[in-house]
Amino acid sequence: MLRAILRGLTFAEAIAATISYGVVATLLMVDVVGRELFGAAFLGLQQLSVYGAIIAGFLGLTLTTSDNGHLRPAFMDFLSGPRFDPLFQRIGDLVSAGFFLTGAYICWGFVQVSMALGDRAPVLYFVLWPLQLIIPYAFASAGLKHLIFGLRPDLKPQPGDPVH
Repeated sequence: MLRAILRGLTFAEAIAATISYGVVATLLMVDVVGRELFGAAFLGLQQLSVYGAIIAGFLGLTLTTSDNGHLRPAFMDFLSGPRFDPLFQRIGDLVSAGFFLTGAYICWGFVQVSMALGDRAPVLYFVLWPLQLIIPYAFASAGLKHLIFGLRPDLKPQPGDPVH
C-alpha cells in the first residue's frame, strides 16, 4: 500500500510539474512572439509564467524526494561506518519527515493569513492563496515520503537506481 501511495503521488506530481512547465514555456513563447512580431506585449504573461515556474519548482522538491535525489553532506560518513548506515539513514528520513511536516504546518498558517487578508497578485489582481497552496502541499508531500522511507527503508530508492 505504501508503495502504491509513493507511485501515485510521484506520478501525479510529475504530470502536474510537466504541465506547469509546458504552460510556462507556452506563455513565454506567446509573449516573445507578441513583442517581436506584433510589437505588443500581453499584460500579465510574464507574471503568470513566474507563478507556473514556482509551482513546478515546488513540485520538483517532492519529485527529488521521491527519487532520493537531494544533495547531502557526505564528509562525515566515515564516523558511522557501513554497519550503522541503515540506522542513520532511517533516522535521517524520520528527522527530515519531522522537518518537512513542521514546515507544512507553518506554511499552512501563512496561506491562512493570506486568505484572511485577501492578498492579491500585483498586475493581475487575483487572490494569491490558491497559488500558495503548493507550498504546504510540497512540504507535506516531501514529509510523507520521508516518513514512508523511515518506516519502510526498502521503498527508498538507492543512488544509481533508475529514475521512475
